[in-house]
Amino acid sequence: MMLSSCDRKTTDGKQPASISKADVDSVSYMLGYSFGMNLKQSDFGPLSVNQIIKGIQAANNDVEIDYMQFQQIVNGFMEKRSQAVGEEMTKRSESMLAAKEKEEGVVKTESGLLYKVVREGEGIKPSAKDTVEVHYEGTNLDGKVFDSSYERDQTTTFPLGNVIPGWTEGLQYVGEGGEIMLYIPAELAYGERGASADIRPNEALTFKVELKSVKPYVEPVVEEVKKK
Repeated sequence: MMLSSCDRKTTDGKQPASISKADVDSVSYMLGYSFGMNLKQSDFGPLSVNQIIKGIQAANNDVEIDYMQFQQIVNGFMEKRSQAVGEEMTKRSESMLAAKEKEEGVVKTESGLLYKVVREGEGIKPSAKDTVEVHYEGTNLDGKVFDSSYERDQTTTFPLGNVIPGWTEGLQYVGEGGEIMLYIPAELAYGERGASADIRPNEALTFKVELKSVKPYVEPVVEEVKKK
């Protein structure tokens, strides 16, 4: 663990003679990169690099902070940021969905889902209990691809009832071999909490989905236990 490294400090606070400046620079950069990636994935947004450096220096100099205060500051910031981002995403989502609803071929369902069948498909349409094999690509309001089976060059198979409601409903409108566009409101996707830095609170999502195959659900056979 990182905490155990304090037992390996040299008495003068310097690196051993066998460690070169290039070694220190390389590992420092990699640790900084790893730390930066963790911050990015945590979706704190733009931060003060100078203050981050000061915090690292304080920790390296064994400066203690109050853990309760740490939690209050970090959690309070994230709650405030999540609320602000959610409000922005609500407005942008409403605008995007309103524009899509006016496009030719787009259908709006009672749930609020919007879809457009690009290719009907000649096979059966799945039910919520069936298992489907799909190729898909998901984009957020910025047009950023956050997930794609095309990029992995591998289809995905799953029970249709085990995914977000917008998918469960939407794929029932296209036949096997078909292609559909889904414009999913946040309440049928990941809601107020979002799912990652790329799927923010209250964000509507767009999916291109090709339905490769449908495996109909088969009710399991329950054998009766004979009484002795």
